[in-house]
Amino acid sequence: MAAVCPAPVAALVQPTSARLHYLLSGTFNTIFLYLLAFDPATASLTIHAKIRGEGPHQFWALNEERTRAYGTTWAKEPTLTATSSYIQVSPFQPRIYSAGGPTGEVHEVDPATGGFGKKLQELLYVPEDELEAADKTRVALRYGSHAIDISLPRKKVFAPHVGSDTIYMYDLEENGTLKLLAKCPSFGDEHEGPRHTIPSPDGTKLYAVTEHTSYIDVYNINADSLTHVQRVSVIPPEKYSLRKSFRGDTLRFSQDGRFLYGTTRGMTAATRGYVAVWEIAADGTLGTGSPLAEPVDSFETGTSGGKANAVEAFPFHPEGQAIARDWVALTDDQDGWVWILEWDGKKLSEIAGVRLGEGEEGEEAGVGASHAVWLS
Repeated sequence: MAAVCPAPVAALVQPTSARLHYLLSGTFNTIFLYLLAFDPATASLTIHAKIRGEGPHQFWALNEERTRAYGTTWAKEPTLTATSSYIQVSPFQPRIYSAGGPTGEVHEVDPATGGFGKKLQELLYVPEDELEAADKTRVALRYGSHAIDISLPRKKVFAPHVGSDTIYMYDLEENGTLKLLAKCPSFGDEHEGPRHTIPSPDGTKLYAVTEHTSYIDVYNINADSLTHVQRVSVIPPEKYSLRKSFRGDTLRFSQDGRFLYGTTRGMTAATRGYVAVWEIAADGTLGTGSPLAEPVDSFETGTSGGKANAVEAFPFHPEGQAIARDWVALTDDQDGWVWILEWDGKKLSEIAGVRLGEGEEGEEAGVGASHAVWLS
């Protein structure tokens, strides 16, 4: 299922402060949404408001104006064909894209409400005659489609499929629907499980993180195929022998496009996750461009991350300027933390954090932070 935040996002951050930056975080196991306030001057992160939602929300997307938040949810009565794990809003036309498990969907944006309008297309990741019997619950996210990402310069869309070791590649049609171009095998000799992808801003490269092996693969984006050019590891060399103790997770660029953040989670609470940072070379490769090029820095997270360890880089730096210090929101499902990390170009460090649901009881207890997005 997917949902729209019940009120315009701008209304949630009132009263606002010029020095504060606001974030919206979902949770995996409660119906509440958390509006958080980050103060760079005091390096503090606090809970500004708590909003009752439609169900546990594991992933968020914002429209271009940042006036609407769209979330995937594990509510018990899905309104989409199957439970989605990822959602994107087109920045140039009123379309919403979602994917998860056996299906994906394309919707219009309702012009009156900003919510979900007419469904334009259903994307199938199982044979059509198997769809009725296919698992459509959140369990299917572990072995089905898991994300959907748009490359604007080349009008391509990519959907990684964990279970089939495949990245589905589409043409973005003029009406916003998708035309399947290829089912591209992911790189590797074992069950890699591509989980999330992110296209380069110029549309020439696709970066994919593998769930089962915690690698980041770099591909050239061709007219109707992908060509593998590089593989790097999110986990550091001293943990290579324990690779199966981790689960690769998310990818994000710094706003200026100079760095790529990649994350992995511990398989159990006994294993902490990592956030690694690579400098992106002029040709789109990472670091030195060599196989297993090491990151500029590798940050061990405070917990395993649980189902999260998702990151979002701060998007409001002045345009056209190199970023001296970047802020990255990091969510933790294990103990319910949302952290702010600071990147200074050489080292990633934790500067603020708040634990969601701490001291709460009943339906508000045991919060597992899922994904946080920057609103301002």
